[in-house]
Amino acid sequence: MNYRKLTAALSGLYDAREAQAIARLVMEERYGLTLTDLAMGRDDSLSLLERKDLEIIASRLAKGCPVQHILGYAPFCGRRFEVNADVLIPRPETEAMPRLVAEAMPRLVAEAAGSSTKDAADGMPRRILDIGTGSGCIAITLALQYPQASVTAIDISSAALATAQRNAHSLGAANVTFVCHDALHTDTLLQVLAQQAPPRFDIIVSNPPYVMQSEAAGMHPNVVGHEPATALFVPDDDPLRFYRAIAATAEATLTDSGIAVVETNAAMPDATAQLFAARGFDTDIRDDCYGRRRFVVARRRHT
Repeated sequence: MNYRKLTAALSGLYDAREAQAIARLVMEERYGLTLTDLAMGRDDSLSLLERKDLEIIASRLAKGCPVQHILGYAPFCGRRFEVNADVLIPRPETEAMPRLVAEAMPRLVAEAAGSSTKDAADGMPRRILDIGTGSGCIAITLALQYPQASVTAIDISSAALATAQRNAHSLGAANVTFVCHDALHTDTLLQVLAQQAPPRFDIIVSNPPYVMQSEAAGMHPNVVGHEPATALFVPDDDPLRFYRAIAATAEATLTDSGIAVVETNAAMPDATAQLFAARGFDTDIRDDCYGRRRFVVARRRHT
């Protein structure tokens, strides 16, 4: 087994470019072979143990196992996050969320400076809430981006939270508190959040489940078969259920100058924005890195 054979083994599951990219990633991360090394045929000099290891990897990849699960990590905003079957693999498009928060900060600061409560008037958010944290990639990135902030990250899955806690520890994000709770149970969630001090947030972020069950047939097998369904799918007859709960939580807990940023199904950003608008928010819809209308940024409407 070598790079060429690994690429060929993946050709039935991925297109040629993606198969090559996955094979190169495995060769570099697992065996330290660069693209130059591969061009010079140095992958043919792997030890017997390494070749056997590569055969096992090729078999797992050919069955749809994500390469991130094999390597044990996925990149997000320049850092490595542990990933496994308990959490979603961070996607490149989601990396826009910390950037959107940063872009919104000048307006948040300007509004806070004229507020009697002085929310984040010093130029930095004091409290951040991540709803449905999964691997913790968004919460931890924001915690490191704003080290003076207190970040609360909630998820319904205790297994996901265990992964997120390991990521926080390994990346040095000591300012994140993890809470196991169902985001759809808004009333009890608000009670839990009210016990923290202060009980209001400058920033709320969320990348909740938003893929409709009917969309599963068109998804890649390495997603449907290896990532947690509870973090992916929503019923076709209620695809906005999480955004309804998030908007309610935002209405109750955001500071007057606070913002909410949510990732959405690319087919439903307008409907998602309308949920926030109905609760008194002004909204903007922003594109992801592929040019798709993917994010809703909501701010309290001031009259």
